[in-house]
Amino acid sequence: MSTFFSRPAWLLLAAASAQAAPPLHIGVAESDAAPIVVLNAQRQLDSGLSKDLGLALAQALGSSARFSVLSRNRIESALEQSKVDVVCNANPAWFGNADKLGWTQDFYPQIERVATLASHLRTIQGIQDLAAQRVGVIRGYHYPALVPLWQNGGATRVDHPQLDSSLKALQMGMIDAVVSSELELAAWVKRNPQPGKRLRLQPWVVSVLQTRCAVAPLSRYTVAQLNQAISLLEKQGKTKRIIQGYSWKTS
Repeated sequence: MSTFFSRPAWLLLAAASAQAAPPLHIGVAESDAAPIVVLNAQRQLDSGLSKDLGLALAQALGSSARFSVLSRNRIESALEQSKVDVVCNANPAWFGNADKLGWTQDFYPQIERVATLASHLRTIQGIQDLAAQRVGVIRGYHYPALVPLWQNGGATRVDHPQLDSSLKALQMGMIDAVVSSELELAAWVKRNPQPGKRLRLQPWVVSVLQTRCAVAPLSRYTVAQLNQAISLLEKQGKTKRIIQGYSWKTS
């Protein structure tokens, strides 16, 4: 007797549904430092927060995830041309073409801080304390809170391709300060404990911005579908657990 119908019908339907759902194509910026993005020797996405959250988001959609590593200068055009479905370490304030894209609800917060050498003579408690300083930032990124500094020439913006090169320039005395997220700074110190001892995390919080997913005009998943998936991950506590796994624990 044939056993073709021995598997429960719901398993067959679930498998067919999973196969039918298109993969969520996620773009990630190669300039994002660990733990946001971790690349292998072939410059492919290896691990990190973007990968873990992307896999969880795709699973919540009943789909699979496909990742493309892009230069920061290609992120906006790749989205606008729908070469990827989403970029999720994003915020409208960081994008020059934000009005041409869809935007989900908040996903997780990015807190920007200022790092200097421990020997730095100033305590950075506000934007005025960066006056006449050489400030290292990531090339192609927007820093709304620091725009007044760039516009009036009160400080010098020094672009670097990645956080690692910016912090190396700081260690060599080529710049005076670095602006980056707490998560990225903590991950760098964990990977570089000796030079990390020379760093000082300044008290001023440059910005607290919630990241969202930027959605391409022809994305295979709508903003509404993505919002539902993000809400599900939040309700299940998955987003919080993933982020806590990358938090810097001093003990």
